[in-house]
Amino acid sequence: MPTFAEMAVGDQMLGLMVLGDFPSGVFAMFTGPGELVFEGNTYLGAGNLLTIGAASSSAGDEKGGLTISLSGASAEIISLAENEDFQRHRVTVRLALFDQDGSIAGSDIFFDGLADGLDTDDDPENPMVTLSCEQRALDLGRPRPFRYAPEDQKSRFAGDTFFDLVAVIQTREPSWGK
Repeated sequence: MPTFAEMAVGDQMLGLMVLGDFPSGVFAMFTGPGELVFEGNTYLGAGNLLTIGAASSSAGDEKGGLTISLSGASAEIISLAENEDFQRHRVTVRLALFDQDGSIAGSDIFFDGLADGLDTDDDPENPMVTLSCEQRALDLGRPRPFRYAPEDQKSRFAGDTFFDLVAVIQTREPSWGK
């Protein structure tokens, strides 16, 4: 992958911004130098250490997605990644256009998906963390075991009695017009 400086378009440069919303906090990095604040999140510059694999679309039973790799990760980052409850949490990758000052001139969402798998390599020469992401649309095909029953409603919202009368309504004879 070319460096941030090599992705120049005239006086502007291209970069990728990764935002992951995980239980331990927000993960925000971009492929440039320094720090960048965008939409209330502070992105840390990772330069060439942050790489994004090619995005793919799905056809049939194949799942589409992409991989996000962070090389040169410290033992602390690898440990945090291995202990993080990352699955099914949202990950967004933006393609951004930066001006000469390093400010964002424009950006668009390149990929919006869910974290799926994590691989770590604690090799002393090149430690790496790789996060696999899948498209959010794949989540639509997963079964949801929720029924319109009092037990299911109370498991989600304790004390809610909205569905308590559903069984009575189903077996009741209508008295309209009598």
